[in-house]
This record gives sequence, structure tokens and C-alpha cells, in this order.
Amino acid sequence: MIIKKATLSDAEKTEKIYEDARAFMRKSGNLKQWNNGYPSKSDVEKDINDGTLYKVVEHGEILAVFCCMDKPEPTYEKIYDGKWKDDGEYRAVHRIAVSADCHGKGVAGVCFDFALSFCGSVRIDTHRDNIPMQRALLKNGFEYCGIIYLQNGDERLAYQKTVKTEKNELFDILDADGNPTGRTKPRGIRFTEGEYRRVVHIVVLSDDGKMLIQQRQFFKSGWSGMWDVTVGGSATAGENGREAAKRELFEEIGLDLDFTNVRPVITLSFDRGFDDFFVFVENVDIKDLKLQKEEVRDVMWADCDTVCSMIDEGEFIPYKKEFIRILFGMTKPTFLQTEVQ
Repeated sequence: MIIKKATLSDAEKTEKIYEDARAFMRKSGNLKQWNNGYPSKSDVEKDINDGTLYKVVEHGEILAVFCCMDKPEPTYEKIYDGKWKDDGEYRAVHRIAVSADCHGKGVAGVCFDFALSFCGSVRIDTHRDNIPMQRALLKNGFEYCGIIYLQNGDERLAYQKTVKTEKNELFDILDADGNPTGRTKPRGIRFTEGEYRRVVHIVVLSDDGKMLIQQRQFFKSGWSGMWDVTVGGSATAGENGREAAKRELFEEIGLDLDFTNVRPVITLSFDRGFDDFFVFVENVDIKDLKLQKEEVRDVMWADCDTVCSMIDEGEFIPYKKEFIRILFGMTKPTFLQTEVQ
């Protein structure tokens, strides 16, 4: 599934999805919301012309539509019988509707994740009788905040979701060439088709052909308790690969190396991003390292055969062993390097 801005050529299909949504509301007992043909054709065209209407597309078919507002919602300025989760920047989602044959397939969650990608906070309101939407909001991590009133005085239930980590990490959304698009996503929000991010790995080798490897903490999600190359992590918003690698190396094991003019020796493409590998030959004394206990359980030096055996035994993250051997070969300065005349 990918998300794009809707165009006027999508107006007819959007109206059909809204028609299906009204029918679904009536069937589920919601008799008072979206009456009198709302959202109308003129509403759809206005949203398209304003650049706020988005469509979820898969195999050329529109699965859902929704409005993602880039300005504060006036009716959210006052909230009753509760309060918003915070007073920070947010995106408001309005007029979300999923195609009749896509209910229960997680499409609404994709819409919410997209809206969260702008600033990590989304506000939305819904009718008291719209039980399916309330369930969808709670299922997707929204919290009930209170009551707001529309400009015509109608009551709505207000919800908000804010995605923050302990580091408030946001990641740049890159294009297929690795260039920032100007948009970000918080940690924990999946990247969809056409969206990419940058991760980095730092490999520290010794003169005698060993690699400094780390064991991930058992409480870490993903590859818990397994061994990995020296350091790995994600570039946060505004960082290039070199800056991210320097920061991650110091944060995780307390090693401060000079990355001036250092380039990745290999950049690998994966399904939703780019992975920059930086290699250093440094005879590091493990006793001098300061491990980030939230991330790293242990470190040790290991030769190539040991790492490959650990992969076979399921103790090391399952890289291709051929790739591991290439990394160990980086102790030779001429490896994969040629002078261009």
C-alpha cells in the first residue's frame, strides 16, 4: 500500500467510498453522522484543491481516503470534560473512509501512521454513535481525550495519539535516491512503499584480524540477546550516515573516532532503506569502553571463523557469511578500492 495526494481524477471514486461509508454507518447503528450527502462532491473537490485529501492505493485501486490537515483545527482549541495529551504540534485527520471490501484489513492504521509521520501526533474526532471508528482508534493506540464541538454545535468525541520514544526519535523519510523528502516518521511507525530510511553499522577491526562484536540486551526488541557487529543504529532526522555512525558508536560503547571525510565502505539497499557500513582498524582495549546498558550487554573480540560459527549456531544475527568475510577483509586497505584515472 502506498499513500499519495488525491487528484481531481480521483473525485468520483472518493465519492463512492464516502457513499459506502455512509451505508456502513447506517448498518452499524450510526444514523446521525454524515447526513444529507456529506461529504459532498464540492467537499471532495475542495479537499483535493487544498492539497489535504490523500488516497491509499494498492495495485492501482483506491482502498481508502482521508484528509490530513497541515494547520491547527479551530474546533480543537477548546476541549471539554478532559484535555488533549499535549499542546504541541499535531495533524488533524478528518473524513477518513475505507472501501467497503477493505474493512478489517488494517487500512485505517496505515492512514493514521502516515499522519503521524509528520510530527508524531494526531488528533481526530468522531460521532458518539460511530462505535466502529472508536474501536479502530483504540486499536491503533489513540486515547480518548474529551469532547469538542463542531462549528454548528454538534458534539464529537476527541482522541489523540502521540508517538514519542525516550529519545523523541524522528527519522527522515528518504526518496529512492537517498535524499530527504522533508518528511519524518517517529520510531515505531512503519515505512511504506516509496519511503526509505537510513541505518548505519560500524565495524571495528584489529590489526590481527579480529572484529569487535557486541551482544544486544535481552530486553531489546528484535534479535534480543544476539551478537552483532560492533555497533548499529538508525540515522535520526537531520543526520547523514557519517554523523549517525559517530553518534551511535559513542552512545553504545563510548568509542569516539574521527569520522572526518570518512565514507561508508559499502551501502546496502534493503526493502525500506539504505544501510551504510563504516569500517575502522583500531586496536581498542575493551576495558576502556563504556557500554550503554540500555542497548549493549557485552562486547568481545572474535575472528571470522568464530563469527561464522556463531551464525550457524543461531547466536549471531544471521548475516550472509560471505558478507561477514568481506567485512573482515576490509583490514586490507586496497580491498574493493581502485584509483580512477
